Amino acid sequence: MKLANEKQAAVLAVTDGLGFNRDRSREIVNDAWERLSTNERELIESASERIGHDISWAKNLLYPVHVESLEPNTPTREAITKINDLQTCRTFLSEQLIERIESLIEAVADEKRYVPWAAGSRELSNLRNTNLSIPTSASGIWVGFENLNPPVQGNSETGHQQIGNLEMAPQLPLRISNAIKSGDFFNNTALNSSIKGAKDRSATVNFCFLLSGISGADGRVHSSWNHLEAFLELVFDHHKLSTDHVQMQAILDGRDSAINSSILEENGSGNFLGHLEKLLGKYKAKSSLAWVVGRSTAMDRDYREVAAKADFDLLTGSPAYAVYGFNQLRSKISDVHSEGKVDQDVPPIAITRSDGSIPMISRGDVFINLNFRSDRQRSKIAVLASAIDFLKSEGEHRGKYWDTDWLNHGLNLDICTIAEYHPIFEDKYGISVAFPTAPHKQNFFAQWPELVGDDEYTLVAESVKASHMGYFLRGRRENPAERAQEIRLITPSHSENDGVESDTDFYIHPEMRTREITNDVIQAIKTNTSRLICCNIAAPDMVGHLLPDRYEQAKSAYRAAGNALVQIANASHASGRALVITSDHGNIEDDTSSHSTNDVLTTIVRPNNAISAVGIPMFQARLFDVAPTVLELLGESPNNSIDQSKEFVGRSIVARG
Repeated sequence: MKLANEKQAAVLAVTDGLGFNRDRSREIVNDAWERLSTNERELIESASERIGHDISWAKNLLYPVHVESLEPNTPTREAITKINDLQTCRTFLSEQLIERIESLIEAVADEKRYVPWAAGSRELSNLRNTNLSIPTSASGIWVGFENLNPPVQGNSETGHQQIGNLEMAPQLPLRISNAIKSGDFFNNTALNSSIKGAKDRSATVNFCFLLSGISGADGRVHSSWNHLEAFLELVFDHHKLSTDHVQMQAILDGRDSAINSSILEENGSGNFLGHLEKLLGKYKAKSSLAWVVGRSTAMDRDYREVAAKADFDLLTGSPAYAVYGFNQLRSKISDVHSEGKVDQDVPPIAITRSDGSIPMISRGDVFINLNFRSDRQRSKIAVLASAIDFLKSEGEHRGKYWDTDWLNHGLNLDICTIAEYHPIFEDKYGISVAFPTAPHKQNFFAQWPELVGDDEYTLVAESVKASHMGYFLRGRRENPAERAQEIRLITPSHSENDGVESDTDFYIHPEMRTREITNDVIQAIKTNTSRLICCNIAAPDMVGHLLPDRYEQAKSAYRAAGNALVQIANASHASGRALVITSDHGNIEDDTSSHSTNDVLTTIVRPNNAISAVGIPMFQARLFDVAPTVLELLGESPNNSIDQSKEFVGRSIVARG
């Protein structure tokens, strides 16, 4: 049923992994300024002096997006004044000079490999400049992580949880770390039950851990080293397990840490294998390292059967390679790097035991998964639990059809996971969860029927981000809230048939499914049955993770996202819908493989071309301000039970009325 004319409607577009870096952009502006001719600089300085600004202020006119020239946490009145002055000053410059500035900035940005400006997405910059755009915190404590220095990077999982929430959504790693500090971790019922059970029946405790996350900025967004330290203390000190009854699978990162950080150290970060060797040595347990594999194989979230089987074969005694000890392991990983591959591409490697045998999981063993990223462990745990129906169903949703004969392995494992990966694992397969994950109560979509009513909303994504436009956006809920009218449109991501065998192959199709996502959103706008249409544009994140090697493809991904946002803005305007553009975290702006701690931009486009009045005193938003803003744009009232004066409670970026 089409929406009634009097109802306000909106679109929420999440560009995955698209932030901005103040330091890098300032460097580009300073360099470009020096390359302008004396006459060009004088014309720009004259424009700034006409409205009372000194010569040094004139450099701000070189920023493609005005708001990116602001310092963090600028008072709103000061920020609005500066943005208005920049807009006024630009009118004093000739078209030829503006073209010269824009071309020069793009050229310098290209030299310095700053994708957001080098991509030349001028229409997107114009969209941001002619509407309310505001820096938005997307990392550290503002997305529910520990208060560390450097801050914990943002990521897609927590980013979408914050975007869908009416207050800050605390993250599980913080809860686990607090349990370690209090000592509750060592009394955890699920962990202790599995470990004790293995010891009582002389079975082996097998576990996996993503090898990164020692500090806030080296992958801790997906892995916390203190969790590994606490687990080894629990196993070896508290339960006194012998090292020959403990087997570890180390999953190499190279995506949210430096690309070759398993064996290389840079700026005091990395050499994770060295740190692991030292940590295991503390317990005389170096021989407990049994398997090593890249995360593309062991943490695939798009249900690629080839990856799942390679991971399973490794754990059950059929690795791609076998080595002896840490030194041979480092040598093998170095060989992989020399082939142009990175840590996340490292093939399955077994570390041969002293007796020459290949380590493997045995029937009746324990398997403990210490990875708290739920969507990236579902296929792995489903394979170990022989959850055939689940794998078939999830695969088919993504256009993948599994040959499941090999899954009848009969291992009958006692499986415990650090986090809840999917309710079906507990309900149907008897998997225990160390830290059960409760849905977020103050989630916008969970409260949709109460806040908005019976109107429909639509979620649009490609399959590699299906969980984000679903489970995470709904506040860790597999299904829509009762009485919520949800439409979900998921386009299969590129797969093996397109040459994409893992996440590291998306550069082959750098635009990914941006065009299909855009078409689905525009069609939903035209159909006009959904009060709110939400979409995820994955390309900047997925291709951004392949930097620095895939720089040209990263620019293509950025341009595709920029073009999509402009098309969606035009369609929204034509239909009288408001549009909110935001990002879940930074990534593509830093010319590294990892997520960043940078701010992102949130842009609010009113259907009548009016610039929204800002409703917050400091010109700095948080991701959990997005849902209250959308609610305001829909013309609905917030939940009166939420005290919006509190620091970690969301508030509308735009003023009421």
